[in-house]
Amino acid sequence: MRTMVVLAGLWLGNLAQAAVDDPRLHPGELRLLELDRATLREVVPGAVYMRHRFGSGQSTALFRFPPAAAATRPAKLAFHSHGTEFAIQLAGDSEIIDERGRHYPLREGDAVLVKAGVRHTGAFGNTENRILSVVTPPRPEYPPEDGAAYFPGHGRPAAAPVPARSDYAGPAVRTLFNLATVESTLMSYPGDAVAFRHWQGDDVSVAVTRLRRAAPGHAAAPHAVHGEEVAWLVRGQMRYTLPGAGEVTASAGQAVILPPYRAHSAECLTDECLIVSWQGPRRDEWGAEGTLPPLRLIGTGGGALAESHPAACPCQAGAD
Repeated sequence: MRTMVVLAGLWLGNLAQAAVDDPRLHPGELRLLELDRATLREVVPGAVYMRHRFGSGQSTALFRFPPAAAATRPAKLAFHSHGTEFAIQLAGDSEIIDERGRHYPLREGDAVLVKAGVRHTGAFGNTENRILSVVTPPRPEYPPEDGAAYFPGHGRPAAAPVPARSDYAGPAVRTLFNLATVESTLMSYPGDAVAFRHWQGDDVSVAVTRLRRAAPGHAAAPHAVHGEEVAWLVRGQMRYTLPGAGEVTASAGQAVILPPYRAHSAECLTDECLIVSWQGPRRDEWGAEGTLPPLRLIGTGGGALAESHPAACPCQAGAD
């Protein structure tokens, strides 16, 4: 426990410094993201639409590639590199191509992790593509949210890319699950109010959680204190409450950015809720993949850490 507290303080100190150095970020804010095609901005005329949002230490973006003639659609985006990426192919099919020339096909519903610092590009199918992406640390080439969006290879980047790496072993892209089948792989806690499964990346964790409101044991429980979270609601409606920062209600298709190390609670408001979440830094307390951590350690149960935190941590005893 002591190690966890110290690491939390160090990570928050880094976030605080990053917020000073990077004015694009929105540290400490509880944010509701509208992931609606109507809110996207045209980046490459007739070919690429997107919108991005920042949190305390990550950037979240939704991309849309409409069906288009070959003359107007870029066959590939430029080779680029950035931090660890979690991406979900919401519609259509695409592929990622790494610097070694290896191809990683993505079909509709696939959720993948892309290793940090790996130079890669992509190609998109002939039907409409929509991709949700979370990157940590934030994409350096993205301008502030109210600025003109940027797509690698089209326009001048706002900042230098992450240095490429060639020392990694194994594949650059790992497919975690497909949305159409992942529910059948979840593990249930007693009473079946909560089912859960997680995957561990190099520096982030990904989880899928299903809540059943009518099942025994369902409650609007306080969450364990943890790092930043981006929660995308696949089904149902969820209410997230963060003392001192208000509350937001997310419906299917929306996402919520939960700031790091702030005690908060969440409640499923419909019969069932299905949530896909990205969490950084990695939730080592969840243990190895394929195991079911204690309910108090996942984002739907338990309380704040029992010990006090360093002064830099906003969840210190007595703070909001």
